[in-house]
Amino acid sequence: MAVFAVKYRLGLIDPRWANNLYAIMGKILSDIDGVKPIKINGFKDHVHVLYSTKGNVADSEIMRRLKSESSRWLNEQRLTVGNFGWQRGGARISVSPTGLSRLIQYIDSQWEHHRTRSFREEYESWLRSMGVNISNYDLPSELE
Repeated sequence: MAVFAVKYRLGLIDPRWANNLYAIMGKILSDIDGVKPIKINGFKDHVHVLYSTKGNVADSEIMRRLKSESSRWLNEQRLTVGNFGWQRGGARISVSPTGLSRLIQYIDSQWEHHRTRSFREEYESWLRSMGVNISNYDLPSELE
């Protein structure tokens, strides 16, 4: 699974067209040899992308293509004011088959979930639950 944010963490993803973006992202992934999209959803300022891969294409190349081609599509559609872009970096997390259904439910509930909890709050909580010692280095920048 990958998680990445809108540049500057701006809340530019609009629920009126978000599903179209997620569908385009799924097509982009499907067009990459050995990659299968499983679930894509997000919130105003970030996206969760669950996919499987046969390992014949590097994850960095998958993310490069996904981010560049989806931002190009968004800009061609003129769905946001000004140029849309994704923030540099993101998180890439391996998922065991036993946790897959729970993760899909979590990804499905992004819009409801983030009405009460920011991405940063969620990220900090997740790091703590994994036993990670949190420092400013570990936390995503709000204005990167």
